[in-house]
Amino acid sequence: MNSRMPGSGAVILVADSGMLMGEVIQSSRPPSGSRAEGRITSLLWALHRGGAILILPRHVLEEVERDLPRRARPDDDIELAHRRLRTLYLPRARIVDVPPNWGDGDPRVEAVVNRHATDAPTARLAVALGYSFLLSEDPDLCDQPELGFSAWLQVTHAAANASEVDTIALGVSIPVSAAGEAIGAVSRRVASSSAPAKWIMLGGLLIAVAGAVLWVRSGKASKFVERAVPVVRELSETFGPPLAETFARYEAGRTVFAQATVPPSNTSTLAERIARILVFHGSPVLAEDIARELEEPGNLRDRTRLIRTELRSSGAFTEVSRGRWILGHPSGYKAAPLPPIEITEYWQRIHKDTMRPHHASAPRDNPSGAPPEGGLGDTQ
Repeated sequence: MNSRMPGSGAVILVADSGMLMGEVIQSSRPPSGSRAEGRITSLLWALHRGGAILILPRHVLEEVERDLPRRARPDDDIELAHRRLRTLYLPRARIVDVPPNWGDGDPRVEAVVNRHATDAPTARLAVALGYSFLLSEDPDLCDQPELGFSAWLQVTHAAANASEVDTIALGVSIPVSAAGEAIGAVSRRVASSSAPAKWIMLGGLLIAVAGAVLWVRSGKASKFVERAVPVVRELSETFGPPLAETFARYEAGRTVFAQATVPPSNTSTLAERIARILVFHGSPVLAEDIARELEEPGNLRDRTRLIRTELRSSGAFTEVSRGRWILGHPSGYKAAPLPPIEITEYWQRIHKDTMRPHHASAPRDNPSGAPPEGGLGDTQ
């Protein structure tokens, strides 16, 4: 799970309060000369593209909402920062009331408890989930090996870029899968046809082949190819360098993921094992499905009853619809989309060295298709 592959799902980001406040303030500062009110950061891009899930211990949310003005400069728009926090970040976050026994016995958690107990819930949550990334600027968390990662921008850059590679992989797989299904359907239809129908189909195929031969002999095929070559060359020159840049950043991001991953605790409670299953599911999960994944003794009915009891007794989980559960609680804030002007500027900013000038804006019919930043020459 450390070396993330395209399509393997969103990365799990556990955020500390100092890191999140700095991130939100930065996103409320528009680039120089911009007409936008803020800027898209790599974390925002990953969250809105489904490349990352933000997990916040309850005390982190409270600290950020209370102390955000302390991180602002005199010229910062603190009202804008609060608005972006509540419309762009928190609606895509899960708020977790971390049980005090999660991570018990883990030396990383014990070190944080002894050094600064206030940060203990963050450490407990990260090691309980495992295979997550603890983004922090606090030495109390970052000084512990295999826990906090102070170079957190590298992780958010990697997450943003990975989400774009996932989009590319999906875009390739859909037509390939559709073609495969279509060929299979035609083959099955032909196989089940009567003999006269098969002769009719064969005749149609022969007519199509003959038409293709005549098209080639007439010279129209060569003219078509001549007209197509400049178009193909233009497309490769325009979009080839950004694509190559995206995949190069993706490979670098895999190294970052391997370095920054928080390994899970060696021992865990039933609730912690449930949390690990829930956090990596993209949608709410039934207790019975959790029981199927957990290696617990007993038959499925007994295991399901045990899981359901644990879910209902712990404040770390929420039943969002009948019988379906998630880790944490929704923030309750209404989500807003990324502003189109910021998407365009994001596209321009992150590929400024590879995009040709007259193509340096997001496609009009798909402004959200801009590739994510990879951390090359940009702080956010």
